[in-house]
Amino acid sequence: MPRLTNKQHRRTRRGALLVAAGAAAAMALATQPAQATTTTWVGTATRAPKLSGASLLGATPGSTPLHIAVSLPTRDKAGEQAALKAMYTRGSATFHHFLSPQEWVAAYGPTTGEVSAVEDYLTSQGFTGVHAQADRLVVTANGTAADAAKAFHTTLVNYALGGRTVFANTSAAKVPSSLAGSVLGVIGLNDVPMKAPHPKKPNPQHSDPGQTQPTTGSATLFNILPPKDFQNTYDAAGTPTGSATSIALFTEGDLTQVYQDLKTAETAYGLPAVPVTQVNVGPQSTDTAGLDEWDMDTQVSTAMAGTVRHLYLYNAGSLTDASIVPTFAKFVSDNLAQAMSASIGGCDIGPFLDGSLVTTDEIEEEGAMQGQTLFASSGDNGAGCMYGAAVGAPTAPTGTNWPASGEFTTAVGGTSLVTDANGNRVQELGWVGSGGGISEVENPGWWTQATDPNYDDQYVSGGRAVPDIALDADPNVSTAAAVYVNGAVEGVGGTSLSSPLMLGAWARMESAHANGLGLASMDLYPLYDAVNPGTPVPGGLEVVPNADPQPVPGFTDITLGDNGPYPCLPGYDLVTGLGAPDIAALSRALG
Repeated sequence: MPRLTNKQHRRTRRGALLVAAGAAAAMALATQPAQATTTTWVGTATRAPKLSGASLLGATPGSTPLHIAVSLPTRDKAGEQAALKAMYTRGSATFHHFLSPQEWVAAYGPTTGEVSAVEDYLTSQGFTGVHAQADRLVVTANGTAADAAKAFHTTLVNYALGGRTVFANTSAAKVPSSLAGSVLGVIGLNDVPMKAPHPKKPNPQHSDPGQTQPTTGSATLFNILPPKDFQNTYDAAGTPTGSATSIALFTEGDLTQVYQDLKTAETAYGLPAVPVTQVNVGPQSTDTAGLDEWDMDTQVSTAMAGTVRHLYLYNAGSLTDASIVPTFAKFVSDNLAQAMSASIGGCDIGPFLDGSLVTTDEIEEEGAMQGQTLFASSGDNGAGCMYGAAVGAPTAPTGTNWPASGEFTTAVGGTSLVTDANGNRVQELGWVGSGGGISEVENPGWWTQATDPNYDDQYVSGGRAVPDIALDADPNVSTAAAVYVNGAVEGVGGTSLSSPLMLGAWARMESAHANGLGLASMDLYPLYDAVNPGTPVPGGLEVVPNADPQPVPGFTDITLGDNGPYPCLPGYDLVTGLGAPDIAALSRALG
C-alpha cells in the first residue's frame, strides 16, 4: 500500500458507512405521533440515525419501554469559552483557577426555570422518574415509545441489526416552541448499543498484517508485564504516586467479579488496596460481558499510578448513548475525580446524529473549567472506525471513534512497545491498530488547531484530529499487560490498555501538581506548540506543524509505523498524536 501523508488522505466516509434503511417504508409502517396539529415545533440536535445493514421490521410497539436523556444548552456560551481560554493560557490572571460545580452552574448552567420547563413537559407527556442532574445539563426520564413519539413529534420503528432487534426514530426530534432554546438534544430515541468492549488478547505467533517489525537486539520481543512495570516503561521514577488524586472509570453491568479481581491483583503484585466506590447511573443491569475490560481498566490505572486517593466506578446500565451520556454527565457534575478513562468507542457519526456528541462536548467543557479530564481509547481498527465485524485491523470504512473524537476528550492511541524483562522501554513504534484520522463531524478545539494537519477554519463541521497521545497497545508483537480475569492472569492490550495507562500516569502528574493541571489535552498541546509552532501555508488558511520539528520535553516522538493510510511522522501524526509520555520529564515541563 502506498504511504499517504496526513494532508493527502482526504476522504468522505458517510456514504460508505451509512445506508438509509427503508425510510419511506418506515414512515408508512410506524405509528404517527398523536399530537395536536396546532402545536408549533422546533428542531433539536437529534436527527434520525442511518443504520447500515439494518432490516426494517415494522412499527415499534407503543408499550416498548425506553430511557431518555434530554440535554440543555449552557448559558452564555461566548462568555464560557472566553473564560475557558483564559483559564488555560499561561500568564492569564485566571490560569488554572478552576471553578467548583456550584460556581460553574451560577455562571453558565441552564436556569432553574429552563430545567423546570423541561421537567414539567416530560411529566405532562407521561414520563416518570424525571430527574435533573446537579449541573442542570441533563434531565433523565423513563417512558414508552408512544410517549416519546408524542413528546418529540417523531416515529419509532424496529429494525433487525446484528442479530438483535433495535428501535430508532425515523425523523428528527422536535419540541414545542415554548421550549425553543431550552433543549439541545433528546438522547434515547434509539437503543442501538456500542459493541461490548474487550481488550485485545495476545497471539505472539501471529503479528498484525502490515505491522512494521521492531528491532530488538538483546531485548525480549514479546513480554506480558505486570501493570506496575509500565511505570518503568514511561519513566515514572522521581514522581509521586497518585495518592493525592482521585480517578474514575466508565464501567457497565455487574461489577462483582471486578472487585474480586482487583483485590487479587493488588495482593499478587504487592500494591496498596485502593478505596473503591461504585456510582450507579440510571437503570442497572446484570451484564458481565465486559468483565475483562473493566478488570483491565481498574488494575492497570491504579497500578500505573502506584496508588490513588480514591477510585470511582461510574457504572452505566447499558452501552446505549442514553446510558453513556448521563454517566459522563454524572462524573462531571459530581466533580469527585480529577480524571476518567473510558475504554469504549464506536463510529462517531451515530452520536453526531442522535445528539450525544454535542451534548458530551457541553458536559466536558464544564469539566475542563473544573479541571477535569476524560481520556478515551481511540480504537483498535487503525484508520477504520469500530463498525461491523472487523475488529483489530485497519479496514474500511475509514473514520474516527466517539467518545475519543470529542472536542474536549483526550484521545489515547496505541503503540507497539518493545521492553526488557522489567518493562524498560527499548523501542516504541506506531501500532497498526491505533485508531486515528480526521473526524468528519467533530470540530477541533482552539488548542489543537495549530497542530491539526487538516485544520481549515472554513469547516462548518469536522476536522478534529485523533489521537492526542499514545501508549502501549499492541499485544501481538511486543508487550501486553498481565491482568487478573476471573481469578486467572490473562495478557491484554489494545487502546483499551493505553487509555487507563494514561489515566494512571496523569494521576501521578496531578498529584505532583496538587491536582492543579486540568484538562490534559489543553495542557499538552501548548508544550508541543512552544517548540513546534504551526506555520501558515502560503495562500491558504490551513496551518501545519513545522517540517523539521524539535524534540518536545516530556514526549517520545514516534516516527516509525503506521495505522494503514497514515504513517508515523516527525511531530504530530494521526497514529500516535504528540507521541508517548515520559512521565517525570512531562511532569516537570507542566510545572
